[in-house]
Amino acid sequence: MKASHLTIGLFILASFATGCDNIGEDDRYIKVEKPVIDNPRNLLIMEFTGNSCLNCPTGAAVVEQIKEDEAPGRVISVGLHPYGSHFTEPVGSIHSPSRKQDFRSQAATALFDYYQPSGFPAAIFNGLKSSMSGSTADWIQRASEALTAMTNVSLSATCGYEEATRNLTVDYDVEFLDYINHKLNVTIWLVENKIMGTQTMPNGRPDFNYEHNHVLRTSLNGDWGQELGESFAEGERMTGSASITLEEEWVAENCDVVVYVYRDDNKEVEQATSIPILN
Repeated sequence: MKASHLTIGLFILASFATGCDNIGEDDRYIKVEKPVIDNPRNLLIMEFTGNSCLNCPTGAAVVEQIKEDEAPGRVISVGLHPYGSHFTEPVGSIHSPSRKQDFRSQAATALFDYYQPSGFPAAIFNGLKSSMSGSTADWIQRASEALTAMTNVSLSATCGYEEATRNLTVDYDVEFLDYINHKLNVTIWLVENKIMGTQTMPNGRPDFNYEHNHVLRTSLNGDWGQELGESFAEGERMTGSASITLEEEWVAENCDVVVYVYRDDNKEVEQATSIPILN
């Protein structure tokens, strides 16, 4: 009787072992669907960075990972190179031998003076000063949390660019999806991608063929944008525009426009969008 029980037990155990081998890849893990959010708020990541900052390439890589993995199409990143930091001093480049490359801008400096990061890199998630983090290990979690937020603002933008004059005009359209009773501003930025230049790497050595992306070049409507108003009714719409002439060294086909609406009191971004200046 004991031998019979042992035989049956071994048979059952063998059956379980064989069954495990036949489990499909899709059945090995529990898939967790991300929640569906009504009127989702895009995420604007403002990253203080510099071409002489050896940890900044790591920060840039984490931001790119967030853009690809967390919510593709809903994450906008802008690299801030302010005046007043030794990390952002102009450096020589084999791609511009006649002069040093300078990525600094007044718009980035205004943000630097307001947020006052203790070091580089540092990232802000949708504008709140309390969201700022200098630890790249925290960024994915902070981004994931920010992407669960809803918004009462719908925002769109279009670009008109004249190649002969290098004049760029940006038109924006803001619609309010619910009643809002606080002051809002709108800011329009020009950022440039695919800039080949010098970057200090984590090993302390310079990379002379580093690709700098989403570099904030300038603001089209002032360091802090322009005021939209203080009270908005549901269904109300507001439009506006701003223009600029691109500097000679800025490559138009590599430039994007970032438009965002934010609260004046705490700088929280209500909604943001990004479009290339050339379709």
